[in-house]
Amino acid sequence: MKAMVLEQFKQPMVWRDVPDPECGLQDVVIQVRANGLCATDLKVSDGAVSTVKLPLIPGHEVAGEVVEVGKDAGDLKSGDHIAVFPALACDSCDACRNGAANICRHVLRTGFELDGGFSQYMRVRARNAIKVGKGVPFDEASTINGAISTGYHALVQKARARAGETVLIVGVGGLGIHMAQIAKIMGATVFAADIDPEKLRLAEDYGADAVIDSRDQNLPEAIRDLTDGDGVDIVAECVGGHAVSGILDDSIACLKVGGRLLVVGYAYGQSLNIDSAALIYGQWSLIGTRASTIQDDVEVARLVESGRLKPVLSQRFPLEQANEALEKLSKSSPIGRMVLTS
Repeated sequence: MKAMVLEQFKQPMVWRDVPDPECGLQDVVIQVRANGLCATDLKVSDGAVSTVKLPLIPGHEVAGEVVEVGKDAGDLKSGDHIAVFPALACDSCDACRNGAANICRHVLRTGFELDGGFSQYMRVRARNAIKVGKGVPFDEASTINGAISTGYHALVQKARARAGETVLIVGVGGLGIHMAQIAKIMGATVFAADIDPEKLRLAEDYGADAVIDSRDQNLPEAIRDLTDGDGVDIVAECVGGHAVSGILDDSIACLKVGGRLLVVGYAYGQSLNIDSAALIYGQWSLIGTRASTIQDDVEVARLVESGRLKPVLSQRFPLEQANEALEKLSKSSPIGRMVLTS
């Protein structure tokens, strides 16, 4: 088969022949049909993720069709459509025993420590294969892990958002636009902030109660106006990158007393600075959140199948054009998720 192989950091991947995957007893082999792309793929290709060793087939937001089934692979069968949960956890550490495989100290992840989905075929551990209804297109299914489940885990499991609360989404790109939908499903009043008018229009289309253009509005002041001076219960920062420190400063200033800040976007080496007295008197919770659990992904899959949660896609590229897609992603944050198809 062919795959996009990262042979050198900070260099284009190579489209070349690699060995076909072998199906183990507890595995399935899938024909890869779609890969979602996110800023983490850029960190992998740049060598910023210390656990990545080369050569590597990247890709961690994967959807495909089962073509081979191991003897002990449970009830999966050829022809099933699946989304891939990427974390192969140890199942024995404290995190795993508490259902938090996403923070397992010994975890191996497809597209990071293990070969991922930028390939024609891929071996998947059967327990990591999440069945998705055949009415969900593969490109949409590829967003279940990552683009949607990361935000779902953040809001549902980490922040424990409740009906009637106020939620501010800062940055409504491929991650934030789905978090806005999730917050609405949970019964929250949703505000969305960005510097791109088109993204703000899309946020309104997907249920945001008010939008804020951060280019010409002071974000904390706008939030105070919208909340009668109180601030919001939850801020979800989804921007990351080198501007994240300043964005986090503004995000904190939008919190009400007792509010929660979800730090979803990030960049290596970028600091969060906060006045300790303000933190104490504000009684704020600062929450770092990463990835999702397999149960999060299952619940997201059911929401997508039901039509209550709609994956938002921007551009589609053939798999062999992955370098061009990542180059475009590095220059601008897309409206919705960019996807590789095969």
